[in-house]
Amino acid sequence: MALLKWELKKIWRPGLLLAIALIGLVFYDARPGFYLEYFWDASNLRLSAGWLEAYGTTMEPEERAQLDGQLEELEAEFAEQVAQISGAAEAGITDYESYLDWEESYHNSTRAEAQTEEDSDLYWGIYYATNRNTIEALLQFVENYDTLAAGEKPEVWGSEVGEYSPAHQPSVQRVEDVRTEGVSGFLPAAAIGSADDFFHYFAIWCVFSAVLLLSPTLVRDALRRTRAMQWASRRGRGVLNAQMGAALLSGALLTLLNCAIYLGPFLATGALRFWNCSLVSVWNSFSFPWFDWTYGQYLLILLGLTFLLTLAASGFTVVLSQFSASYVAMLLKAIPLIFVLCWGVVPWIMAGAGLFSGRPVRLTGLPGTEFICAVLTVLLALALCMLTVRRQRRAEL
Repeated sequence: MALLKWELKKIWRPGLLLAIALIGLVFYDARPGFYLEYFWDASNLRLSAGWLEAYGTTMEPEERAQLDGQLEELEAEFAEQVAQISGAAEAGITDYESYLDWEESYHNSTRAEAQTEEDSDLYWGIYYATNRNTIEALLQFVENYDTLAAGEKPEVWGSEVGEYSPAHQPSVQRVEDVRTEGVSGFLPAAAIGSADDFFHYFAIWCVFSAVLLLSPTLVRDALRRTRAMQWASRRGRGVLNAQMGAALLSGALLTLLNCAIYLGPFLATGALRFWNCSLVSVWNSFSFPWFDWTYGQYLLILLGLTFLLTLAASGFTVVLSQFSASYVAMLLKAIPLIFVLCWGVVPWIMAGAGLFSGRPVRLTGLPGTEFICAVLTVLLALALCMLTVRRQRRAEL
């Protein structure tokens, strides 16, 4: 245990941690933070948050009838808002119906290149100063709900998956099965999309930071020629076991530290209010997730995948560090490793995990392939660590 603590101390160097923190600050602002900044801008998120308090996690048929009254209230609110906009009354816009007629003529004039600057200013003034988007979102939900309740079968999208891809037919069957069972959830697609994008880049950062932290670990020992001193005692000959364990443990600890820093802003968005909502939602009437998870289970799955991928990155890094005689040699190995992991493995597994857009399933047609790939990646990294330790035991000083 004392040896493990000593190896952990060698890894967690203040200067290196400060450099990683500065890089992480820049990365957060450029990537994960973007998807949180606009989390609540989606109208369907605000509508669903209100329904969650009023109806629970599902929308039953008797509760659906109350949406007509909500729509009337929103349209009355729109009429009050549009009356305050300069030029709206002159354009004949007094309520939502008259706005729809004006909007159609506006788009026709845009296509005919006959749009005036006054019309453009009025359009964007209404867009930003009224609840137009909320009304459109509610109308879309009502249309989807009534279509599903009537048992009608909208055309299942195929172009996004690929008509001849292995995943096309399973996805069609999944949609039909879910529609047969009935859909009453109202988790917005924006909540799923924001979580998917956030954890995609969060996993990239966790992997990248683990490679940065662990790359110098064993190179430093090689440069200082400490191996001869370690092998002078029986206890010292097992130091590589402790170093491998310290590296893997450091990867896990670094992920926890990243979670404490990065997940704070994510939780502050209020996303956890949808914890018990089903991923199968009325908002997505043409496609549904592969698995009947709740939103909370989905977040835990994404977090678990992040831990697995970081553990794998830690294993690969410490193995490469063991076979690097200098920092330059390690750098030449770390750059391809970062490229393969952060621009290949991690996006391939994390982007759309558990969803129809998941990339691994496109190749196999089997839902859950991304999770199998993550486990196999970890097993490969651990196997390389064990082979390295075994090779070291057999080597002569």
